Amino acid sequence: MKNKKIILLLIITILLIGCSEKKEPIKLIEVSGEGSTIYENDNIKIKIADNVNEKETIYTSILNELQKIDEFSPIENIEIQISKQYIVPNIDKIIKCDAKFIETEEFKKELIKKSYGIYDNWISEGLYAKIYNTEKSQIDFATYYSDNEFSLFGARFFEPFASKEEIESVKSASIDLVEYLLENNKKMELIKNNIELSDIEAWAKEKDIDLSYQREIESLMNRMEVYDIADKLIINTREEINGFKIDISIADIKTGHEKTEQYDTSKKIEQIILRFDRDILAIKKGIENDAPRFYAEYKEVLNNVPKIKYIFEMPSEPFRGGGYVMKGTDEIYLININTQVHEYCHFLFHNPFIKKDIVVNKPSGLDEGIANYLYVVYSETYGKWIERTFYVIENPMERNGVENATSDILIAVEKLSEKQLNIYTENNISANNVEEILKSKNKRILASHVEYSFTIKISETITGDKLSRGIAPLDLMNEGDSMDYVVNFSFIPYLIEEYGLEKILYLNVASFDGLTYKEVFGKTFDELKVDWMDYLKETIKGIESIL
Repeated sequence: MKNKKIILLLIITILLIGCSEKKEPIKLIEVSGEGSTIYENDNIKIKIADNVNEKETIYTSILNELQKIDEFSPIENIEIQISKQYIVPNIDKIIKCDAKFIETEEFKKELIKKSYGIYDNWISEGLYAKIYNTEKSQIDFATYYSDNEFSLFGARFFEPFASKEEIESVKSASIDLVEYLLENNKKMELIKNNIELSDIEAWAKEKDIDLSYQREIESLMNRMEVYDIADKLIINTREEINGFKIDISIADIKTGHEKTEQYDTSKKIEQIILRFDRDILAIKKGIENDAPRFYAEYKEVLNNVPKIKYIFEMPSEPFRGGGYVMKGTDEIYLININTQVHEYCHFLFHNPFIKKDIVVNKPSGLDEGIANYLYVVYSETYGKWIERTFYVIENPMERNGVENATSDILIAVEKLSEKQLNIYTENNISANNVEEILKSKNKRILASHVEYSFTIKISETITGDKLSRGIAPLDLMNEGDSMDYVVNFSFIPYLIEEYGLEKILYLNVASFDGLTYKEVFGKTFDELKVDWMDYLKETIKGIESIL
């Protein structure tokens, strides 16, 4: 019996010793690279350029940080590159920085993020406090959130998109929440960035925090990281396909440019992203419903869109339009955020197709018209555009191009604005029934035709030059590009309404070598333009007076 007790004690002692042992230190193999030294194993790669001083010291410092993280939970995968050329850190996928950056708190948080593939800022904030055993904040975040909406979205961690008080509160709440989740056996969910709203409800109830707003933005969870690099706020989704990256200049925000009022707070950014999501879904659903054969044939292309980089930019000089796609790139520049849907449609019918080696060579006018139609007919954002249209009608001096207009021209523009309002009223379109307009496809299209008919007329009044309605001596569809950019916003939607979205969308993948309007529509370009004018006159009461 005595021997059995001794054996039992030995077993317990061995188990206790085993449990208290520290994890094996990380072991990396040193490899000489071209102009650098590489230290690596199957999960970790540290590359230090030869232009860096004290390479061994830097390597040891990084290794020590990684050891702390690995002791918390085994590192899954991380690559770090240190070089003097990375004065501005790049932390998109690989951490690329200089020796100075590794001394910062931001570097340690990025190590945690990249080690496990974490995206949500609140998780990395909480894990940083846990792994590095930082002193717990005494911020009374519960009191702050008793008067303010609760959001864990990454932009809430950065000025000037959030106040100092909110930043302190969200950081403190993040640390407390991560501690709570770890205590409730949610370590793996945290590391996998897979926390659901239901996981934090008990914590919120205990802290008397209302989760209703966080519930509204729930689709933003477990999806994107936000960071501040080189005076830019970067929002980056984990998805490479159907994902996006948003680049916002903090300097522009600080200057207080009126255009930045569109996205100068974290809440505005949250709502913008949610609207982007809804509009993109609506566009694809609209195509599926109204062009089912085209959608079925190109479903894989339309639903596998390469990652888009949105750049929220202030124009350095007057710019006609609210945004543009930088050809040959994945970049969409947005000056007016409400043009995102239109620009997305340009991207949708080009980049994913090219990636699949499908030739897209349609005339630019056709491309503009299709993008505008999809935006008008399916997007939620078109409601914003209608509201803006009525604002400009009431405030003619806000119209583009009137800054240097003569008094006679201004009077003419004011009269045209009055006429536009009368035509809208005559056709039961008003600023007071935008929601009703959005429920009706016909109302949306009618409102758009009125808008662009007057845009054309007012532009001609201001400049004294008539916008081209296009000429096609050989009836070639490529010749249609002689039609002015804005004119296409009415002409192409007419063709879609008359001949169907299906037919027009197939033109995205057509060969335009010698293709004529007659072949496609059974009528010549000139005949189609006559039909278009007749359509406007028959459809819109009072429009004939300005055509």
